[in-house]
Amino acid sequence: MVPIYFNGKFYAGSLNGVHRVSDRLIREIDTLIARMPGSERPVVRLLLPQERQFEPQLHAIEAIEQVEGHSQKWEQMILPRVAADGLLVNLANLAPIRHRRKVLLLHDAQFLFPDSSYPWRQRLGYRLLVPRMARSSRIVLTVSDYSRQMLDLLGVAPRSLTQLLYNGCDHIHEVAADTRVTNELGLADTPYVLMFGSPKAYKNVGVVFAAFAAQQLAPLRLVVVGGSKVAHEQAGLTPPGDVIWAGGVNDAQLRALYEGAHALAFPSRTEGFGLPPLEAMLCGCPAVVSPAGAIPEICRDAVLYADVDDPSSWRDAIRSLNDLALRTSKIASGRSRARLFTWHSAGSRLFDEIMKQLPTDTIGDKSG
Repeated sequence: MVPIYFNGKFYAGSLNGVHRVSDRLIREIDTLIARMPGSERPVVRLLLPQERQFEPQLHAIEAIEQVEGHSQKWEQMILPRVAADGLLVNLANLAPIRHRRKVLLLHDAQFLFPDSSYPWRQRLGYRLLVPRMARSSRIVLTVSDYSRQMLDLLGVAPRSLTQLLYNGCDHIHEVAADTRVTNELGLADTPYVLMFGSPKAYKNVGVVFAAFAAQQLAPLRLVVVGGSKVAHEQAGLTPPGDVIWAGGVNDAQLRALYEGAHALAFPSRTEGFGLPPLEAMLCGCPAVVSPAGAIPEICRDAVLYADVDDPSSWRDAIRSLNDLALRTSKIASGRSRARLFTWHSAGSRLFDEIMKQLPTDTIGDKSG
């Protein structure tokens, strides 16, 4: 039987968005395989670097530690040899060019955009290598139709080679809300708008900073999760003086912040998917977003839209949620929309696409 290998190099990296999605998809497939009768299970192995920043939680997939390392050289030169007899699944934007029987998940084409905020070396490497990785793959998956169009238009992967694989958002309901965070941040009796901070240009947080300047949305306060005040100021941004900097939060704390917020502000100029609005909506938090990238595709009419360059548009949209009828409507439509995006569905879709790439005479046959 032709084995399936997962490229686990990303476990050596920090737990960022792409790596979290990759790990979650592997765990969903692990659950699906564990429920299959033993005689029908494909042979599935996860190839792991020796040094890891976080650990996979598996029941049916065999984890194999690769002592050779987790460098680009390992991925391009050694990994193809280790997985030579099987189908190699790569979920974190990178894959070995030499391995021809592979599946590649590209989360977006952001590395080709001038405001991507990628270091120039990384941008150059991605520009040179990713199109070759894509075109040497059996199939390329991506997380929105917008990203699929961009990969095609920018010459990374033709549309005929790509398929859609939406992310899930229901992980935010797998943990109980840790309401202590609101007390720790002094938010118990303070109405606030939540925003994910980032000094990257395409995240466009400056327009929300400007909307809150000079307390123009008082008594609402702006709570920023993630990036620090110093990082934003070093990038030339000017946060309002009364911003509450929450720093890094876990899912339990984030759920509590969503559930207590007046709204989520999500002003990105582009997104390959846009997970925070879905998380917020699933938690009953209305979202005000920019009509850019994949955001309208993912959110549809379950959110309020504001102009990417106009602070007054953000103020108007945020204030409009004071209207109880509008707020109630957006909470209901937001929950309904967000419930469509589950990790079980994403994992099942990925598993189906993987199985399509195996020779039909090897599926369910462990004799060969």
